[in-house]
Amino acid sequence: MAGTGVALLTLLTACPRPYPPYVPPVTLNFQFPATPVTPDLRLAAFYFEQDSPEVTAKAKLLGTGYLSTYNTTTLSTGTISMDGSALNALKTNAKCVLPFKGGETTGMQNVVVTPDTVKTCNVYFSLFRDTNGNSLPETTEELHRTHDLYSYASSAFTYSFTSPDSRSAETGSRVAGWSVVRHEVLQPSDTPNRFVVTMNSVPAADEAIAIRLHPDSDRLTSMGANGGLK
Repeated sequence: MAGTGVALLTLLTACPRPYPPYVPPVTLNFQFPATPVTPDLRLAAFYFEQDSPEVTAKAKLLGTGYLSTYNTTTLSTGTISMDGSALNALKTNAKCVLPFKGGETTGMQNVVVTPDTVKTCNVYFSLFRDTNGNSLPETTEELHRTHDLYSYASSAFTYSFTSPDSRSAETGSRVAGWSVVRHEVLQPSDTPNRFVVTMNSVPAADEAIAIRLHPDSDRLTSMGANGGLK
């Protein structure tokens, strides 16, 4: 009987434990105005954790990017490769995956979300000079950002709302799971001082198209790229 137990123990310890399944990384491309290279220049992906509604959300680093060879006259380029396992963990992070309605729609008017129970978690991107060495973009460090997102949605959904001043009307459609969400702003010629904003998930085949980083701008009235609309 003892011999059987020893044999079973030997058999169990001889069998290696299976490794977690490999989750491939997600690589995104970026373009931004030509920027002088310094040792503290960083391209980063980050998200926010909300411990409770009463406290300020905290930025958390998801990954840093590789800055490519620079075109010193027009645009610079870079890439960020986000760890697939980290993204898998993030979509179950209750401090990031929060209700879209009342979260991303805070302060807006005429809000319609279908289904209105959907939850989202967003990854943001920034080019900055990390002068304080904490690897996260601070307001005084940031050079360029984007209103595009890498977003997780608990289910496919659509939404619409108008801005508090009624100048901008935004609509969006996101797929379930992770997707690149592109931000676009139009200013119809027949409605001066009125803006049409869309935030839609792009097809997987289009995720390789470079995301444009630009100086900060009002996402409800400007694309930000080249300082204007398109």
